[in-house]
This record gives sequence, C-alpha cells and structure tokens, in this order.
Amino acid sequence: MNATLIQVVTEKTAKQASERRPSDAVANEIKRLLQHSSHYLTGILISLALGFVSFPIFTRAFSLSDYGTIELIAKVLLLFTALSKMGLQQAALRFYDGPAFVSDRASARRYYSTMFGGMVLTATFVTLIFLGGVTLAPSSLIGPTLKTLLFLVSALIVARALTSVLFVFVRTQEKARLYSVFTVSTKVASVAVICLFLPWFGRSVRTFYSGTILVETAVVIVLCSMLLQREKLTLEGFDLTLFRNGLAFGLPLIFYELASITLDAGDRVLVRHYLGADAMGRYSVAYGMSDYVNNLLIVPLNLALAPIYLRLWKSDGQEKTSAFLSRTLDLYLMASLGIFAVAAATSRSAVLLLASSKYRGAELLIPTLVAGLLVYTSHMFITAGLIIHNDTRTMARLLAYSALFNIGLNCFLLPRIGLWAAALVTLLSYLLCVVLLGRASFKVLPLTIDGRAAGKYVLAAAIAWYAAVHVNIESPFLNLAGRMTLTVLLYVGLLYIFDARIRALLGGFFDRSRDPRNFEEKVLAATSESKA
Repeated sequence: MNATLIQVVTEKTAKQASERRPSDAVANEIKRLLQHSSHYLTGILISLALGFVSFPIFTRAFSLSDYGTIELIAKVLLLFTALSKMGLQQAALRFYDGPAFVSDRASARRYYSTMFGGMVLTATFVTLIFLGGVTLAPSSLIGPTLKTLLFLVSALIVARALTSVLFVFVRTQEKARLYSVFTVSTKVASVAVICLFLPWFGRSVRTFYSGTILVETAVVIVLCSMLLQREKLTLEGFDLTLFRNGLAFGLPLIFYELASITLDAGDRVLVRHYLGADAMGRYSVAYGMSDYVNNLLIVPLNLALAPIYLRLWKSDGQEKTSAFLSRTLDLYLMASLGIFAVAAATSRSAVLLLASSKYRGAELLIPTLVAGLLVYTSHMFITAGLIIHNDTRTMARLLAYSALFNIGLNCFLLPRIGLWAAALVTLLSYLLCVVLLGRASFKVLPLTIDGRAAGKYVLAAAIAWYAAVHVNIESPFLNLAGRMTLTVLLYVGLLYIFDARIRALLGGFFDRSRDPRNFEEKVLAATSESKA
C-alpha cells in the first residue's frame, strides 16, 4: 500500500511539474531574450553614441557634394550587398542545429563550410557583375570620378556579405557579448582610421572608403581565423545539396530585402525628384534621426529573437513558441509606445541640437516617421510563423506589394501636399505591410495581442507626451533633456498605476537584493497575461 501511495504521489508530482513547465520554459526564454537583448543593446548604444560623434565630424570634414556622394555610394552598396548575399545569411540562421552539431562535428563542419563557402561564391559572382556594369556604363550615366570610386568600393560588397554570415554564426551560438564587441570595435576602428587618413590622403570620398575597406576587411579576417582555429571551415566540408537548399530558402528573401530597401530609401529619390535637394536634405535628417530611435529596439531584438523562437519551436512546439512570441510582442508594444512619446516630445530640440537650425522643419516629420518605423519593427514577431515554415516567398510577395504601394502613393501625394506626404506614406506603407504579413503568418502560428494592455500603453504615452511638450527651456540641450526625462518618468509612472504587471516588475527590482527568488517570481508575473 505504501508503494502504491508513493507511486500515486510521484505521478501527481510529475504531472504538476509538467503542467508548470510550459510557463517556466516561456519565462526562462523571455529572461534569455531580455539578457541577450541587453548585451546587443549595449553595443548598439555605444555605436549610436559613436554615430552622434562621427556625424558632425564627417559633415564638417567633407564638402557638401562629397558627403552626398558618400551617401549615394552607401545606397548602391546596400543594394548590391543584398543581392550578393542571396538570402544565405537567413538560411544560415534557419538551418543551424546546435544540439546536433555538438554530437556530430562532421555536420557542424558541413554547415559552416557550406554557408561560408556559398557566401564567397555568391558575393564574388555579384561583385563581378557589378564591376562589369560599372565598366560598360556610359559616361553620361556614371562619370569617370564616380566610376573609379565604385571600382574601389566593390571590395566592400564581398566584405559585407561575408561579415553578415559570420555574424549569423556568432548569433546562432547566442554569443551576444562577442557580437557587440565586434560591432562596436568595427565602428570605433572605422571612425578612427578615417580620421587618421584625412591628414595624409586629404578630405575626399576615396579617403573615407579606403579607411572603411581596411577596417571591414580586417574584421572578416579575424572572424574567419576564429572559425579556422576550431576546424569548422574546410574545402571538403562544402555540401552542394545543403548549398542548394540554402539558396532555395534564401532566394525569395532577396526580393524581400530589395523591397525593404525600396521602402527605406525609395522615398528619398522621389522627394528629390518632386521637391528638390533642400527638401531631400530635411527629409534625410528626419529619417536618419528616426532610424536612430528605432534602432534602439529593432537591432537588439532582431539579433536575439529569431535564434530563441526557432530553438523553442524545435524543442517545445507551437504552443510554447506562440506564448513566448505573444508575451514578447506585448513587451515590445509597451516599450515602443514609450519611445514614440519621447521622440514626439523631443523632436524639435533634437533637430536643433544634432543637425542645426538650417534643417528646421524636419522635426514635424519625425513623429510620423518614428511611428512608421516602430510599426514595421513589429514584423519580427508577426512573421515568425512564416519563417518557421520556410514560407519566404509569401514574405517577399507581401513586402513587394507594400513597396509598390509606397512608390505609387508617394508619386501621387508628394506634388500635392509636400514633404509631409513622404512621412505619411512611410507610416501607411509599413502599416499595410505588417497587416498583410500578420494575416498570412497567424494562419500557421497565431499570436495573441492584449488589446486592453495596448490601450493602457497608448493612454500613458499620450498623457506623457502632452505634459512634456509644455516644457519650454531656451537651451535646446536642456529642453531635450527635460522633456525626455519628464516623458519617461510620466510614462513609467502611469503604467505603474494602470498595470499590475509593471508594479510587479518594479517591485521585483526593489526586492532583488533581499530575496532573489522573489525577484524571479515578480519578473514572471510581469511577463504573464495582464491582470490589472
């Protein structure tokens, strides 16, 4: 009888443990996401700080025409680098299988050698096409000086393609700190080398890109040497079948990436065509500053999120993956609305401080642009179902529809309502894109959006913004700092009042030193469904 009783108790205990395990697993993965995102965010914050330092340096070091040429070449490189990758960096993320690679070194060697070797092949192929096109292009389209520069920067197509897949290797191993070290080091070294080259080689576009090539090539060499030391890259390890599978998965994503580039940069070409160079300058400043704000969320989340939900899908299935993504999407909405409130309240002071008064008017575009970019960032959560089921063709097709919508509406509205049309169309295009992607992805992996909680975020953000815009200090710096501080304090304070999860989370931080276990329990409560 005692044995039977022990068996019953044991089975009951096991059952209770298994019932608790899903929420514990989701909470642990959310904790892992926040931990990895914090490492990525540290690197991004340092890189953004360096960007704020280098921006005024380079705008003063180079003439207006040279700075414009630097930006033009950057967009050309962006386009051809996207083509050269052929989606293999996404395939490298999708086909990574950590547990299998630990037990089977041959499989790991085949994976790394094929993905890296495949990227070498595709990047070299596209670079040769690029060089041929530049050579054959008439002088009326590409002048001799620009041709020489394009020949020089073609090396960056290969370097950036290889860097993309090497960084995926770092991400899949969830080495967030190492990734941040490399990204920050690359940024620091690039700025430093360019500044050192300026007195020697003069203030020219050639000097700028010579320094960039030197640094980015060195990064590729260092990352490759790390893999070679572990014997993960070999010629014998290249698997043609895996390479073909990688291309089959990644090729549709070329159209996805090209459509993303169109959404990101196409409006600036149209602004210049319809409204002139001055309008394009103001719009570029507004878009660039908005992108800085958006990068605070999109880069760390994008780097940390996909490896976690792909692993969770393989190990625990749809239910836990859906729960994890639903909860993290809710946290994203909370953070993004706070960021939007800060951007809307501080845009005028930020433009005056970081750009100058000659860009006055750009501040009117920033809130709309930030809203559009934050809406688009939510696609990282929403498209998880399509990524998991390898339905990249649907993603590419829907994003292409959004890009065409963006171009068409810009052509219609820019001549009629002016520069704000470009910002408005960006918001509408990204909103359309997210809705289309969500409808398709939720059919295979439905997510839950807590409308009640989202309403609280909107209300708190609106109140915080309204109060902050009434703060007026003559100094742009003090005005920026004052409005930003007030917006953040009000937003967090109002959510503390409105939402029990925020009270649990903040309470957990205060109690951490006294009882770490109590802190973990409160963090779990803060990431669970809304109870307030």
